[in-house]
Amino acid sequence: MRKIRFPHALPQIFVGLKTAVALAVIGAVIGEFVGADAGLGYIVVQSQASANTALAFAAIILLRAMSIVMFYLVVAAERWLVPWAQEQP
Repeated sequence: MRKIRFPHALPQIFVGLKTAVALAVIGAVIGEFVGADAGLGYIVVQSQASANTALAFAAIILLRAMSIVMFYLVVAAERWLVPWAQEQP
C-alpha cells in the first residue's frame, strides 16, 4: 500500500487539494458573510453597508492574493513530492 498504491494516487490527491484550496477560501468568506464579527468577509459586508468601496476592494484583492498563494504552495508541494507526474510538453 505504502510503496505502490499511495505514490500512484498522489497526483489525484493533489488535484483534489488544489480544488479544495480555492473552495476553502470561498467557504470561509461566505461563512464570514453570514455570521461573523471579524474577518475579511465581515469587512466586505460592513464596507458595503457603510459605502466604503475602497475597503471592500482591498479586502477582495487580499482574499484573491491569499487564494493564489495557497494554490501555488500546493503546486510547489506537488512538484516536490510527485516529480514523476510532471506535465510533458
